[in-house]
Amino acid sequence: MTGERAAGTDTADGLPIRRRAETDGCSCLDCRNVDAATTRRSVLDTVQWSLGLCRAYPSILLFGVCLVTAGVGVDALGARYLPSPVVRLLDILMAAGFVLGLRAYVATLTARELTGSSLAPWPWCRRAIVRTLLLAVVVLALVFVIAAASTALTFALFGALVVGGMLPPGGPLHQPGFLAAVAVSVGLLLVPVFYVLFKCWFALEACIIGRYGPVDAIRVSWGLTTTYRGKVLRLTAVVILSLGASYVAALTPSVSGPLGTLLSSLGPLVGALGELTAVLWYAVSAHLYVQGVLDA
Repeated sequence: MTGERAAGTDTADGLPIRRRAETDGCSCLDCRNVDAATTRRSVLDTVQWSLGLCRAYPSILLFGVCLVTAGVGVDALGARYLPSPVVRLLDILMAAGFVLGLRAYVATLTARELTGSSLAPWPWCRRAIVRTLLLAVVVLALVFVIAAASTALTFALFGALVVGGMLPPGGPLHQPGFLAAVAVSVGLLLVPVFYVLFKCWFALEACIIGRYGPVDAIRVSWGLTTTYRGKVLRLTAVVILSLGASYVAALTPSVSGPLGTLLSSLGPLVGALGELTAVLWYAVSAHLYVQGVLDA
């Protein structure tokens, strides 16, 4: 991996990688200490580069294994020995550590490798903790506002149907008006939320690698997901499929016979491996962010 670093002077502090118009001083690749090969990699090349990053930094997989193991332990032992609120809190912490902490760490190592910085990963990561937490708060607040607006529209829709006589109060729930209203309300709630989450796909990388504030990180991510919509959609689909494997174990209670026995024994292993593959896609996302802002 180190052989791909630019030949310029080493950037000990790691320059933020931002859009050209938002870069202080010269924005050429040499001044940013970024190898020109970074901008030419295809998606497949990016995946191969990300695999190399994981091999070069075993701490990535170690971090992931620790979080996955802790999550499995909480699910297996927490319900037996801990109160339910404590188990839920631990689950939230494990999920936040995997989605935010591990992804931030991978983004840090990606930036360190692509810019040839000599700054140790953990000091760089510590600098981004507050920024990452603020970003999470801003994104959650944005999702909450959208969900609240969608809920208000849903109540207004049902109210309009009742006033218009299309949905009589106390009428049967299977009538077409009610079913259509439920379908529209679900769409009003889910579609905007998933759209916003998709547009914020690169926000964390913008915070870590570009050192943007939370609002600016969302703005940059919004632009990148518009420009590279196809790439991000394919990456999102692969991530969802990979993480979906983590729910194989949930299917075992409904399957009987030899197949159920096989799923019961392999389900947790397949689930853990499915979660660990997210590490690779975190690296791919970080690399795609760098390509996007260098091209912008």
